[in-house]
Amino acid sequence: MIIKNGKAGVNVLDRSVFKRIHAVSEKEGRITMSADPVTLPVREIGEYAVYAAINALSAEKILPESFRPVILLPPGTDESRLREIMDQICRVCASQDLTVEGGHTEVTAAVTRPVVIGCCTGVPMETAPKSICPEKPGNTSGLERDRRDGSECGPVSARRIVMTKWAGMEGSCVLAREKKDLEEVFPETILHRMRKLGEYLSVKEEALLCAKEGTAYLTDLSEGGFYAALFRLSQKARRGFRVDLKSVPVLQETIEFANHYDIDPYRMRSAGSLLAVTDDAEALIEALSQRGIPAVGIGELSEDQDKIIRNGEEIRYLDLPQPDELLKLL
Repeated sequence: MIIKNGKAGVNVLDRSVFKRIHAVSEKEGRITMSADPVTLPVREIGEYAVYAAINALSAEKILPESFRPVILLPPGTDESRLREIMDQICRVCASQDLTVEGGHTEVTAAVTRPVVIGCCTGVPMETAPKSICPEKPGNTSGLERDRRDGSECGPVSARRIVMTKWAGMEGSCVLAREKKDLEEVFPETILHRMRKLGEYLSVKEEALLCAKEGTAYLTDLSEGGFYAALFRLSQKARRGFRVDLKSVPVLQETIEFANHYDIDPYRMRSAGSLLAVTDDAEALIEALSQRGIPAVGIGELSEDQDKIIRNGEEIRYLDLPQPDELLKLL
């Protein structure tokens, strides 16, 4: 069976990865490392690699502390490109209070464009010093937003699903930075605004707050976007869900980009957004709001395994995660 492009699917991972590592992973202690590759042909590849690694760790309630990059470059790469990638990595790590500890850099014909694999380590959030979670509001509130009206099972009471920031935000940022044809369609003010979303791609702060508030489950929105994250959340909780698509926050610019390219914004990379399951959605949303982090309730877990998404009068069941929509464009 040929594996599709993009992140390996759920069934492929179950058959060919998880079953093979199960026997060697049952050891005492907690795994505190994430490893995430960025293979898209994007200029800010170092930046995205750091965010991907720290978000994956944060969503497991692990506080990221250090980062090690593995950088693979195709033959003929100029050294200035390597410096550019490392400057991106160091800048984001500094902004997220991470140390950069070594790594590996190699020029190889095995790749045709730069690939960065980020390895991030950390400690459980419950053991982290309280001073790490800042008391001052974040700067996310500086962006206007469109909320669009329209393992073991956790406690039964924890069933409300809260989402932070916006679906498709990372994909919107990538498109604004990489697709020059957008300059012929959208004004520079919109493109600049979407490029600035790169400053909000970390979920570390909201994950810390969610852990402090006692959330049952966390899942970051990464490759595959909102729908893929919902599926992972369902797997983690071992329960189905009922979600109102009209309540899912998404920026109007993201919708316009998606319409322009005829892609689904809910299947597009969405780093910077987090799904949290809680028994008190209102309290969590208020706590996040006080830190300047936009959040909204979008649905709840169910007692069965049905993955139901309601969009007005339309009701459908969520399929297995599909390849990220950006793969069609980049």
